[in-house]
Amino acid sequence: MIDARASNRAARPVLLALLALILLLAWGLRMHKAEARSLWADEGWTMLLSQGPGLDDVVRTLADDQHPPLFFVLFRVWRGVAGETEFATRYFSILAGVLAVAAIYPLGRALFGPLTGLLAALLLALADNHIDLSQEVRHYGLLALLIVLSSLFYARWWRRPTRAHAVGYVLASIALLYTHYLGGFVLIVQLAHMLLTVRPARRLVQALVLFGTACAGFLPWLPVVIEQNSVRWDNPLYYQNALPNSVETYRAVRTALLGSHYGLLAALLLLGLVYLVYRHAGRERWPQVRLRPVWPALYLALWIVLVVGATVVINARSQFLTVRNFIVITPAILLLIAHGLANLDRLARGMLVAVIVIVGLTTVDARRHYPDWRSVTRNVTDYHLVGEPVLMDVWVGDFPLRYYIDRQMGGETPRVSLREWRDTYGAQFLPTLLGYLQEINAFWLVYWGDEPMDEYGDLIAQAGFQRSAALAVDHLGTRLYSYRYDRVPDTTLATFGDLLALRQADAPSQIAPGETLRAALWWTAEQAPPLDYSVSVLLLTESGVPVAQHDGPPLDGASPTSTWQPGDLRFDLHRLPLPEGLSPGTYRLAVKVYWYGDGQPLPVQQDDSTREFAVLGEVEVTPG
Repeated sequence: MIDARASNRAARPVLLALLALILLLAWGLRMHKAEARSLWADEGWTMLLSQGPGLDDVVRTLADDQHPPLFFVLFRVWRGVAGETEFATRYFSILAGVLAVAAIYPLGRALFGPLTGLLAALLLALADNHIDLSQEVRHYGLLALLIVLSSLFYARWWRRPTRAHAVGYVLASIALLYTHYLGGFVLIVQLAHMLLTVRPARRLVQALVLFGTACAGFLPWLPVVIEQNSVRWDNPLYYQNALPNSVETYRAVRTALLGSHYGLLAALLLLGLVYLVYRHAGRERWPQVRLRPVWPALYLALWIVLVVGATVVINARSQFLTVRNFIVITPAILLLIAHGLANLDRLARGMLVAVIVIVGLTTVDARRHYPDWRSVTRNVTDYHLVGEPVLMDVWVGDFPLRYYIDRQMGGETPRVSLREWRDTYGAQFLPTLLGYLQEINAFWLVYWGDEPMDEYGDLIAQAGFQRSAALAVDHLGTRLYSYRYDRVPDTTLATFGDLLALRQADAPSQIAPGETLRAALWWTAEQAPPLDYSVSVLLLTESGVPVAQHDGPPLDGASPTSTWQPGDLRFDLHRLPLPEGLSPGTYRLAVKVYWYGDGQPLPVQQDDSTREFAVLGEVEVTPG
């Protein structure tokens, strides 16, 4: 006994060192490309739900939503301290993900031993589904952490029912319920396990009291849950991503949980339900299968079977299943796989662990592809003029769009969710939209759909607007459009040859040295241009010397002149960085058009005279 204890003490520093390396790996994998994807609809919803000025406002907002409030309250505190950048908002879930990897080690140790705990931490560090969810501004990272903590304190209490373990279990379980309703599945599993394994009767009563105390802590929120559930199924906003019970769905679940090498991991999972003890017979070693102690493997088996079974049954009645919901059973699966590995002899275990690590580091089996709302909004931001409203017709994609509009253009930018207007105004939606358009002169429309826009495309024309720019971002073969609409000006500032008419221009009248001058131009084609012409915008001294210039195709190449049709309005914008040492004074802003092939400008007709460029107006450069 003394030798065994001494051996355990000697092995402890090695285990801690390996655990530290695993945690570093988990952190690195969750940090890798954490900002590569833009926020998607649910993440934008998180930002919206947690933006209340006070924590009580967040709680009230969540009461009208479909989720419990704890994650959103904690996240509101976090974003107030860490900031609003994508990295800052996602780092909250990254930290929760790394803490879950740390917490599964003592859980595996409490169930089977230190080796199982260490292997479970490694498997969770490599788990693609957990990595993916740890990079989302959602509650799944915290959900996984609290599931592990609730199970950890339950397992510790089962082994040694101390007050500390009891308090830890109650607090972790209450926090779990207030983080996500799916956490209730884990508590039901624990109740079933209590009834089957906790003895004698006096101790079973203590276990039931602990379970009841955890549930009692959730009672204040129960009326809210009932109210939420009464309206949930009436609004498709709340279950639009739900999947049916089908072979394709559960194949996707299998791949997300076990990866492409699911056969090997499934075999290890089954091996984790038993214990292998190796006996020596001469020079031979023979494994013997044992089932005791039963309670650790039974807990994990119940965890998987009951949660999957309940999900299938409930989803058949009220569809709520998503692949990410199965993060609830991920710890149980990985613990059994880890125990299956621990059952093997050292050589076989080492080889399989090496294979799992190599596959885990070189393949990705669970990473969702989200619409790039960051780039969609950037298409608007790059050409947006102050005060122009942004209309959004992208279903729930308007949630992340709000975030990016605020970040890229400022919170004062007018924005309208046409989805919300449809819900709010019902039959009066189109008249309300028409009235709104009649009060403005230009707007942007972010649109996810096919042409033509049957519902209100004609209404936009009826309000006097013409599409003047069309920018798009590809998403899995579909296009996310950023359209600009303007009223056709009734003026003509200049004509260029017999091809183009400059109808309107806009630029600041004052600017400081070192700033960037943005010159907006509106064109129409007199006839279809045969070539792709370039536009040159210049800032000239009184003697005609250029001090700043920008040359390029209209709209940075997104609107080539060879695609223009007679009468079509086309928007263009050019940016002229001014030199830092530019002398204060009055300058002329001018524009010319030429073909890059010969560099010869089109003749300009302006004010009954012909010249090389058109003068747009004067710009006052003020002292810096």
